[in-house]
Amino acid sequence: MLTKKLALGSLALLLMTASGCKDEFFDVNNNPNQVTAATPELVLPNALANTATYYQTSFTFLNLWMGYWNYSGNYSIATSDKNYQFTNTFNQGVWNNAYTNLKNYDYIEKQALAQNQPNAQAMAKIMKAFHYQILVDTYGNIPYTNALQGLTVAQPAYDTGVAVYEDLFKQIDAALALFASGQTRAAAGETITNPGVNDIMYQGDINKWRKFANTLKLRMILRQSERADRQAFIQSALAVLKASPYGFITTADQGATINPGYTNSTNQQNPLYATYGNGVNGQPVENNNIYRAGGYAVNFLVSTQDSRIFGLYNPVSGNAFGATFFGTISPLVNSQTSSIGPGVLQSPEQDAPILSAVESLFIQAEAVQRGYITGNAKTLYESAITQSYSDLGIFDDQGTAADYARQFLDSGNANVTWDVATNKLALILTQKWNSLNGTAPFESWSDFRRTGIPAVPISQDPSTSIKQIPARLLYPQTETQYNETAVKAQGTDSQFDKTKIFWIK
Repeated sequence: MLTKKLALGSLALLLMTASGCKDEFFDVNNNPNQVTAATPELVLPNALANTATYYQTSFTFLNLWMGYWNYSGNYSIATSDKNYQFTNTFNQGVWNNAYTNLKNYDYIEKQALAQNQPNAQAMAKIMKAFHYQILVDTYGNIPYTNALQGLTVAQPAYDTGVAVYEDLFKQIDAALALFASGQTRAAAGETITNPGVNDIMYQGDINKWRKFANTLKLRMILRQSERADRQAFIQSALAVLKASPYGFITTADQGATINPGYTNSTNQQNPLYATYGNGVNGQPVENNNIYRAGGYAVNFLVSTQDSRIFGLYNPVSGNAFGATFFGTISPLVNSQTSSIGPGVLQSPEQDAPILSAVESLFIQAEAVQRGYITGNAKTLYESAITQSYSDLGIFDDQGTAADYARQFLDSGNANVTWDVATNKLALILTQKWNSLNGTAPFESWSDFRRTGIPAVPISQDPSTSIKQIPARLLYPQTETQYNETAVKAQGTDSQFDKTKIFWIK
């Protein structure tokens, strides 16, 4: 537990602008499609573990772009991250590993259908929606309708991002209907299989899966909120969502977190911890030395007197935190900069969130503030921050986060206190960005692209004249090699083409 308190004026900040001058628990390439005898409940934990590794470790570069982290001055770093000028070999795993794991979930769905297992079938549908949303949000148009068919359709055509999104709502609704059908049949005396402990996210708790499904739908609705041409669809989707009796992820649900039994053994640590924390021997891995505190995030935490800084970063000495703005020509060396903190890298056994309660509460707060759903936006907003304090281990001597969070929320700072802020949506989105530091940079990137909040500074790297954060990634080289005609049909491929992501305003 962290018991340090960020008192007003107690921090010294080492901040330089200098603008002038993994071991993994499971192999994400393991494809159970090749094991024809595998039952759905035996494939499910492997697929979920792959999802955890994928979401926790595929988007490091977004921690840089979103101002959370920076490179260490102890290393000579490749320039593609910091000058935004990358090729189609940049982070190809975002695409390749997603489709590999989608095959796993597709296998589960089809086998569960054949074996009359509605619960496993529904879980697979929901997880496919989770991955497909990320792919659309990253690339735009993607193979969808004819994807995952192997050699039967070796070069699938692309569906538009709009078409994929709209079908994902249908797939999630179908999953919820499957849960209901299974429940009805079980009540009538039929034996319905529940994955139970093989469900390493919710241990077979169907009600939690329902809340996760609804929260995914609400997140996809908010993605489209800035587009006037999507308002009719939004209202239609909201009508279905508001009629649902299941609700959304709350603090009591502890979010959508995955844990197959992470432990401090080789290849069995939590993937985020293994990649950026300490090795089995307790010594920092190389990435722990490479990635340091980002100046923009540290500066914001200090300016708002936010005690969560002690969970997000380690002090250089005493209560002093050192950081450098991303892309500076001469970043500070490790002795001058803070490493990633004990609230983010807690232990080798920590759970891997893919949609935390903190994120869900902020999503709900925004949806209420926009008039999409009913509720109290202020209460949801403050609950999200309180939960963030708890998740990061910012506890007082009585072992509670509530007192520190309450002091922070009542500080009177316009970037913190609900009643003082003049723009409530900006407040929600700013503190959502602040709360997802290091754990969900993909969501922060998505919010930034749709709203421009917060005004994250661009890289100050002098090697580029491009002064904008990319709107998308390029289709990977692997895709252009094997599906060239379909890729070329998407037109010019540019990381700055906002039109590819349909929900960007």
